[in-house]
Amino acid sequence: MSETVGIDNNRRHFMHSFTVLLGSATAAQLIDGSGLSSALAYRAKEDSTAQDAMVFKQLHMQMLKCICDLIMPKTETLSASELDVHGFVDHQLNKVYSQHQQVQAIGLLEKMTRTSQTHFKHDFHLLRSAAQVEILASIENQSMGFTEQDTTIFKLLKSLIVFGYFTTEYGATEVLKYQAIPGGYRGSIPYKSVDSSWGSLGFY
Repeated sequence: MSETVGIDNNRRHFMHSFTVLLGSATAAQLIDGSGLSSALAYRAKEDSTAQDAMVFKQLHMQMLKCICDLIMPKTETLSASELDVHGFVDHQLNKVYSQHQQVQAIGLLEKMTRTSQTHFKHDFHLLRSAAQVEILASIENQSMGFTEQDTTIFKLLKSLIVFGYFTTEYGATEVLKYQAIPGGYRGSIPYKSVDSSWGSLGFY
């Protein structure tokens, strides 16, 4: 029970970080240039594999799939991996980001693999979720040998995961409150912290 509470607390910490992370500056970075057009061009697969991947190898894709579900887990809504967000992240890194950033992302996952094997004797995707969350938290806390650069590239991966989730049809229409046909500007919308967030058209 205490393990479950700890995982939930860490997930809440991650989600709080995302709300800070995905502010105007990050949103602008994600959709700047070809970012948005590339995102909209992606067609989700039933489950992306190494054969589909453009940047990552098989082990990396297995890890990325786990990371997606730790960040956006299955609750009353679908998890990130069920929407092929891991495939989306690989696609965006290949189409939008520099080779240097791709190498940094691969390097982070390889460092996570070494950390997982050193501290837990197994590859990351084979660990229990509590150990996986501990490693992700250590990246943010810059412990277990992780550095500020690792934290920076992890923030990029997190932002791509959230961006990928909410640019799927499911994320935009079933998770966010969605208004398909604008009905005029409303300057004040009732909102409670337990409610779903509004998609942008909800404000018009």
